[in-house]
Amino acid sequence: MSNKEKKLFGKFRKKKKDIVISRPYNVTHDIHVDFNSETGFTGLPKQWESLLKTSGITKEEVHQNPDAVLDVLEFQNKPTMKGQKKQEAQPTNTTNVQRKLDTLISKEDPNQLFTGLKKIGEGSTGSVYVATHKATGKQVALKIMGEFIQQNMKVVENEIAMMRSSKHKNVVEYIGSYLTGDSLWVAMEYMDGGSLTEIVSICKMSEPQIAAVCKEILRALNYIHGLNRIHRDIKSDNVLLSTKGEVKLADFGYCAQLTDEVTKRNSVVGTPYWMAPELIRGQDYGVKVDIWSLGILMVEMAEGEPPYLDYPPLRALFLIATHGPPDLKEPDSWSSEFKDFMAKCLEKEVTSRATADQLLRHPFIRKACSLRGLIPLVHKAKENQTNLDDI
Repeated sequence: MSNKEKKLFGKFRKKKKDIVISRPYNVTHDIHVDFNSETGFTGLPKQWESLLKTSGITKEEVHQNPDAVLDVLEFQNKPTMKGQKKQEAQPTNTTNVQRKLDTLISKEDPNQLFTGLKKIGEGSTGSVYVATHKATGKQVALKIMGEFIQQNMKVVENEIAMMRSSKHKNVVEYIGSYLTGDSLWVAMEYMDGGSLTEIVSICKMSEPQIAAVCKEILRALNYIHGLNRIHRDIKSDNVLLSTKGEVKLADFGYCAQLTDEVTKRNSVVGTPYWMAPELIRGQDYGVKVDIWSLGILMVEMAEGEPPYLDYPPLRALFLIATHGPPDLKEPDSWSSEFKDFMAKCLEKEVTSRATADQLLRHPFIRKACSLRGLIPLVHKAKENQTNLDDI
């Protein structure tokens, strides 16, 4: 290694991570790695070495960005890579969490409140049903969780608290939480149009339609960020629509509250392909990670999927961390306003990245169609889903 390389990278890099296992329990790993200008890294843990060999990251890229490669290797080995909802890496007082959770849960029996349950989905935290709320006669969405609540009490408490205190026309309405037996029922507004994912997977969206969706999401983000909160999981799965064309933000399982004392976060949570570079690199971050994710969501709406989806996960993370997203596949098909709006979302330099309030005043948002213009997309997606169910 040359003197210049030694000065730039050091003889080793020490990485530390804290792991929380069901109760306050900290484990520290010290990993010493040498950077070899001829072969890349030596001294990697075997699991990291295997990942690197199948990552698609070239030796030249290792030489050019060794720091970034180590960042994504560590990131890849964290449990959130598989979509697990991970609490902040700090000791948790289980008794205090239980007490707080108790104050958020209604004592009423949900079996007496809801009728006609029909399963419509299955997730990592539990099953989702559509049901009728007897008191109002309206349909609601019920997320029913079993063992998950005992293993992830802090996550459940955080999600309920965030939903309960987030009241905005572009945020899915929270109705209540109920405990019956070993199961927790969380009742929410039912969005009968499904998720945006169902639309982008089969429909080609126009610029006015994309602008309309961005406008509604930005309104939700402007509200959330105004409460000093970060959503941390903006993607098409968490954008729900109604058959009237309404657009609302859902899933607050990753949502984090900032305070005067804690103005930044550094835990790695969310869904990798939509994550901002600073989050992947393990740096402190704030509300602007949501703006980056909105930019990736624009790529989803324009091209049907997020960037790098066909790449091995580690290479995708490396490219996001070092280069950001690639250019649009057909840049000439999109207006200058569209591309400028996207560029302001996907600015790698955080201080230069736009805020939700600034983006709401961007010329691209003025192109937005009315919400009625989204109804044909919703109907087409629902018709496609019905056809698939009939096969």
